[in-house]
Amino acid sequence: MIEGRYLDEIMRKLYSELSKSTDTFEASKGKGQDLLGQKILLKDPRARISATATRGRLISALAEFCWYMAGSADLDFIRFYLPDYPPEGAKGSLEEAYGPRLIGTGEFGRSFDQINRVIDRLRRKSDTRRAVISILEPSDLEPGKEEAPCTIALQFIRRRERLHLVAMMRSNDAYLGFPHDVFCFTMIQELVARSLGIQVGEYHHFATSLHLYERDQDKVSAYLDEGFQSPTFAMPKMPSGCQLANLQAFLDIEQSIRSGKTTAAAQIKLPEYWRDLALVLLRLADSRFRRGQKTLEDNFSNINNNFYRNFFIKRPKKLPKAPAPVMIQDKLDLGDDDGVKN
Repeated sequence: MIEGRYLDEIMRKLYSELSKSTDTFEASKGKGQDLLGQKILLKDPRARISATATRGRLISALAEFCWYMAGSADLDFIRFYLPDYPPEGAKGSLEEAYGPRLIGTGEFGRSFDQINRVIDRLRRKSDTRRAVISILEPSDLEPGKEEAPCTIALQFIRRRERLHLVAMMRSNDAYLGFPHDVFCFTMIQELVARSLGIQVGEYHHFATSLHLYERDQDKVSAYLDEGFQSPTFAMPKMPSGCQLANLQAFLDIEQSIRSGKTTAAAQIKLPEYWRDLALVLLRLADSRFRRGQKTLEDNFSNINNNFYRNFFIKRPKKLPKAPAPVMIQDKLDLGDDDGVKN
């Protein structure tokens, strides 16, 4: 098992283990090496994003979360933020997209809102082991299907008034997919915990094949050479109480930002936590629509939490080696003490 209190701690251990693995494979996407039946334990699910210059990709991770929670399978949606989103050459809606499977929009015949169903089940029976979201379906494995979701299921389990999440993966790209999966799934974990009025627990991640492609090995080496930017790097906590209505308002603003209708910070009327996330997305849109550096900076200056500013400050790609004690987060702050019952 690989465990840590924040994502960089885990990724450094993970990439080190992968580099020593003797299990190799050759897939349609290239050659690589993997770890079989690997478990990851992230002790602080809000420490869900890298603090480094090379892997601190806030906008792309947040965009994928929005894509999921909007219930969308539209490739134009996600490619506004990630122009090279696979599969290459595909257009329209992506059948293996997670959004319709999570939210139940009816697209591709998927009509179950699995997130609301999980919340309802946990409210009815707090110690249930049936609070499961199924992502992979039997039809995904039919002959002739070129792609299939990498995630099998997400299981939420409530113990001692904390909500833990277990993600089960059939296949997981350690360089590209894993960091985004951790971000999106722990955001959902925190959202469900807030809806239940309980604290966030731990995040458990199981992967049958947690792999690294040969093409990404140089990038991993660059990441490992960079060093830690900060030993503690947790996102601001989601507000107390059910956030589903605020999430929907945020997703409405995201759509307006992406379509070019929302162009100024003053147009964004959301609670502080969700407004800051919207301003992060507006910064990207200001760049995409070429509104100029002054507009971009004026809009982004309205952001409240300095955590988000850190991602847009130019940082060194390589840091001096730090003593081991400096690189350990010795205080675990889940940030759930105010307004949430113990």
